[in-house]
Amino acid sequence: MAARDGARRAGGRKILLVGGSGRMGRLLARAFRSAGHAVAIHDPGRRLPGFPSVPLETAAAADAVVVTVSLEATRDVLAEVLSLSPPGLVLDVASVKGPILSIYARAARRGLSVASVHPMFGPGVRSLEGQNLIVCDAGAPAATRAASRLFSGHGLNLATMPIGAHDPWVARTLGLAHLLSLLAGSTLAREGVKVKSLDGLASTSFRRLCELAGPILHQAADLTLPIQAQNPATPALFRLLESELADWRALVAANDLAAFERKLAAARSVLAPPVSAEAARRRRPRPPSRRA
Repeated sequence: MAARDGARRAGGRKILLVGGSGRMGRLLARAFRSAGHAVAIHDPGRRLPGFPSVPLETAAAADAVVVTVSLEATRDVLAEVLSLSPPGLVLDVASVKGPILSIYARAARRGLSVASVHPMFGPGVRSLEGQNLIVCDAGAPAATRAASRLFSGHGLNLATMPIGAHDPWVARTLGLAHLLSLLAGSTLAREGVKVKSLDGLASTSFRRLCELAGPILHQAADLTLPIQAQNPATPALFRLLESELADWRALVAANDLAAFERKLAAARSVLAPPVSAEAARRRRPRPPSRRA
């Protein structure tokens, strides 16, 4: 698996991206190559210009195999990769882990080096710098550490959790943000509210809601829908939202300020208070003095 631009830099690894011609695959291929790794692609029927296309069997010679296919295809492709018993690290980048838990459990029992990651960003980002990445322990702690090392050096913020905790966390955070954005957008559409025509009419809070919802509503549906449809924790999220909506509806109907304030205090407790413009200015570091 030769790198396009010659020998790898010292410490570089041989990385096989399975499905590497897709959106996330292209992003990772370029990021890994810029870090000095030798990157090859296995993606039948498609090519990524500038990267060698290789058969899947080259997984046996790779230091790491990263499965970057669609969420729907991840389970079958991951199983095919692991059936080759590759000696190096094997991981996926799927946004839902439930369908692959049993595959990883069997692989870990066989002694294979398996881990799982979830880039908490879309393939449209220009750089990995400052982005968040979850590294999931799939039952092989040494592989989890190896996965963290593989993604170190890109300026990412890395967090680790057991793979079984991933889907509930994603449902309560990413899934919640997506669902509220979908709900806001569809409500505005049903009411005939055209945001582009609200110059001079929109409040600060409504503009912030649009800033949250806009990018989510405009991303590809095949990225948004699977986060809801394939996460086994999604039904519980819908039930929770229904319960919370009923609670707020009852509080508003009762016009009970004391009860409203108690529930509002609980909601506020999970979020940091907003920083005022004056406080933000006070926090900025002062420029160094020009005096010697």
